[in-house]
Amino acid sequence: MDSAYCGGHLENHGIETTIMNKITLVLILLLIALIVGFATDSDKSDRRFYEESFSLTIKNLSDTDYPDNPDIGFRSKDYQTELFVGGQLDLVSQPFIWDFVFVTNESDTVSLSHIDISELIPTIPEYIKSDEDLSYISCINQEWNRNQVKFIQGEFYTTIPGNVRLDLARNCLNAYLWEVILYIEEDGKTLPYAHGWFDFPHEMYGQLFEEKNNIPFVKYEAPLEEWIDAERKKIDLSLLRNIQDDINIEWQDASDEMYPLKAARKKKFKEIITPTHFSTMRDLQTDATTLATFSPPGYYNREDPRKTELGRIQELHDVSLHRINSHTSQQELYELQLTFSYKDNDEETILIIGGIDLDEFPVLRETEVNQGWKNPMGIGNHSFYESYEKNLANQSAKSPYYALLLNDDHEWLDSHHVGIDGPIFHFSDDERTELHLWLLSFERHAIVGHYKMQIQ
Repeated sequence: MDSAYCGGHLENHGIETTIMNKITLVLILLLIALIVGFATDSDKSDRRFYEESFSLTIKNLSDTDYPDNPDIGFRSKDYQTELFVGGQLDLVSQPFIWDFVFVTNESDTVSLSHIDISELIPTIPEYIKSDEDLSYISCINQEWNRNQVKFIQGEFYTTIPGNVRLDLARNCLNAYLWEVILYIEEDGKTLPYAHGWFDFPHEMYGQLFEEKNNIPFVKYEAPLEEWIDAERKKIDLSLLRNIQDDINIEWQDASDEMYPLKAARKKKFKEIITPTHFSTMRDLQTDATTLATFSPPGYYNREDPRKTELGRIQELHDVSLHRINSHTSQQELYELQLTFSYKDNDEETILIIGGIDLDEFPVLRETEVNQGWKNPMGIGNHSFYESYEKNLANQSAKSPYYALLLNDDHEWLDSHHVGIDGPIFHFSDDERTELHLWLLSFERHAIVGHYKMQIQ
């Protein structure tokens, strides 16, 4: 009996020992995982969504403060230059759903409720994250190109009579400068009624960037706050796509004509500083062209002329259209390549616009070019202006779009220095064989090139 009892006791003790060893092993593995995780995220912010409510200081600019405002002459007769007195930003649900409230000097309220701002945070597409150079170009160009999102009636709340639209913009100056613009219905037109500038909370921005990209904000903080030129490194286009075949086209450089002075191009015409007189787009294709720059907190400034290198596109030598396989999309997509040079030397500049879906381009007359499909230079960019619905649908993390300027060694050129902001595309025939490409200048003040292609 005693032997049996001792035998049973020893067997149970062995089982307990085995269980304890397994528990100890699990605890060790969990500790290792925590240590690895801590090391991986050691550069990330140590404050994660602790604050959920922020007061916004709204800056107003009078016509004296902002004499080069392109809206002057194209806005409501009741335009308010000192409308905003403050605002509030409240986190609804972590991390990207927020409420915005803007208060006016007459105690009116304009608000956006449960707004998803995830696509207003620069996001490096997943398929290029392994490449430092493409990641840098993508991240920086998303921040340093405007993304203005339109909210129409039913998508925002207002107590201002006649207020039919509210726009929220992440402007193209640094990581924190945002804008709010109100529009009013007047004489059958939707016209600007007020414009305010504010800072998105700095620390929260960094946290949202980390949440969106799973990359420490400190890695890109400096160039997102103050533009830092990237080195001219060779770009491996095979990381973006594989070319499947060439499409036969005939092409024509139509830049010896003037672009239509309508809509935004009419408003911004005064932002062209030199040449003082010109009659064709070709006249702008010179390094002597200067344009009003964009200054903090977000206004055009003729007192600070922006130099360009638009002489790079004086002579068009070749145009090719390719059908491609994107590394992030299963759609049938295309890439357009144009090769230019200065008129008086052989220095080549290559413009590559790819990951584009020709079916998205509208059919328009040339006089309607401002209504064409447009996008900034960069990788994975949102359009300059878009609806809230399109902002959420066009996810940068999955975007196949890219638009790059390269030299003849296939090294990246900064489009901001060259003076090109991006393309406008449209077809001019219902059969969708006559494709038009127009090039927007720096800050979209002008159109500096027009190229017609006949798809065979």
